[in-house]
Amino acid sequence: MNSSLIIPVSWQAMMWLLGFAEAAVYLARQYPSWSYSKIILDKLMFGGDPNRIGMTAPFMLGTGLIIAGGFLRWHCYRVLGKMFTYEVSIQRNHQLVTTGPYTVVRHPGYSGVWMIIAGIFIWHSSPGSWVAESGVMKTIGGKLFAGVCATWLITLGTGGTMRTKTEDTILSQEFGQQWSIWAQRVPYMLFPYIY
Repeated sequence: MNSSLIIPVSWQAMMWLLGFAEAAVYLARQYPSWSYSKIILDKLMFGGDPNRIGMTAPFMLGTGLIIAGGFLRWHCYRVLGKMFTYEVSIQRNHQLVTTGPYTVVRHPGYSGVWMIIAGIFIWHSSPGSWVAESGVMKTIGGKLFAGVCATWLITLGTGGTMRTKTEDTILSQEFGQQWSIWAQRVPYMLFPYIY
């Protein structure tokens, strides 16, 4: 597998795994006569109450942040077009992109990453979520998995934030005055009026 695909594939696998567990328990609880319901509840509940798992306000907020962050990243990919790469680099015939979400902050793709990370934490740590209600956090494996996931997500977000300075340096060297004018017009790197 291409090393630049490891992060997005790992990210997706983690989200699918947690989302699948939550959806499976929710459906098994809703349809107890289904032949697989008992198996699902036996395998995915660790002493918790499946009746406490459901769509709560934090679930909706977390989901909304994940969707909005994902849409923002997708929009950035579309606006950047062939200039988008996972590696920080200047492409042949590179142009400074200052349209779309790049009129609000200089690195909106990383803003999207932080929105997704915040959404993941809100969704999975809130009452009503599978992680909070299943009892999995009382197991060593659950604590280890949660710790690895949390560390990985924070490292991913922090790494992206650190890349913004590298990208700004490279773009300012490549585009000089054009970059300076844009940076004055768009002073915030990730979040308007914050950073």
